[in-house]
Amino acid sequence: MKKILLVILALTFAMSFSGLALAQDPGIRVSPANIDIGMNFKGADLDITGNVPRGADIFIKVSSPNDLRLELDKKGKVGPFWMNVENTTVTNVPKLYQIISSKPLAELSGDIKKQTGIDQTFGPIYAWAKVEKHSDDGLVELPADKAKTYISALVDIYRKSGLYAVNENAVSINGDRFNARVKLPPNIPQEKCTVTVYAVKDGRIVDTSLVPFNVASVGMVRWFNSEAIYDGPQYGFIAVMLALAFGTAVAFLFSYLENILSGGKTTGFNPGASH
Repeated sequence: MKKILLVILALTFAMSFSGLALAQDPGIRVSPANIDIGMNFKGADLDITGNVPRGADIFIKVSSPNDLRLELDKKGKVGPFWMNVENTTVTNVPKLYQIISSKPLAELSGDIKKQTGIDQTFGPIYAWAKVEKHSDDGLVELPADKAKTYISALVDIYRKSGLYAVNENAVSINGDRFNARVKLPPNIPQEKCTVTVYAVKDGRIVDTSLVPFNVASVGMVRWFNSEAIYDGPQYGFIAVMLALAFGTAVAFLFSYLENILSGGKTTGFNPGASH
């Protein structure tokens, strides 16, 4: 009985220690801690600062949870026409995945890249992603070689939109402190994201820190998002009314500008004119 209790205590201690190893480090600061997405949101700068162990290099990963669910279609030629020949669902992928470092990622060993998920070719995304094909029998998971085409297309889309990025030598180290800035695009996912900082020295990880930051909509954007989720018919009605109002305003503006450019002259029937 005593041996069993000792084993349980040892496991509890080990789990607690591993949790502390990834706990938020008071020496790491992420600003802003809360990113508010309003009507005029055009992206944000995320500043990351912290302590550096002597002689270590810094590698940072900024990511969202692996909760993506996206429909992707593959087009092909059927006779003389181009059309969708395969429909798939991609899951287990983060919507945000940016990497910045104080040294080239090529200096990291394969083991560290695998352990941290830091890779200039986004290798971890290919390992995590699950691609399923829609068929008459339901969803069928594609083998890795066929899934790679869809994952590559997704990575390319996210890189072009600024959600995925690799910026080497973008972390500045000055003495025992580092500082870095990450550009977050306007289409950043609205959820709890994470900054993970790895300090690497002599080919091994000597320190790891994890700091969360939150992205959420505010004001009208938040209200519209809520309506879209919980009250679809009302959201659709409001969207149609706004589109009509916008169209009317644009038509009036063009009519007004045309009147000004023509010198205020108008043509047509004038009931008050004499003949």
